[in-house]
Amino acid sequence: MEKFSITIASLPDRERLVAEISYEGVQWAEISEETEDELIIQFYSHPREKYWEFEFEEAVKILEQAKNELLEL
Repeated sequence: MEKFSITIASLPDRERLVAEISYEGVQWAEISEETEDELIIQFYSHPREKYWEFEFEEAVKILEQAKNELLEL
């Protein structure tokens, strides 16, 4: 998990905050709160490989952590 990072950001093209999830400094996913009741997740392509690959529980854990950090603000 130490290779993942979560950044809560205010982006100019979004009305609400987003949670950016990076792995080794490369953005993997972004969670945004479109409305009070709806979260959207976007996954990004790997810049040098065909796809991202993570252990399932680790990926779910970091996604849940990012969601919780976003909703706490």
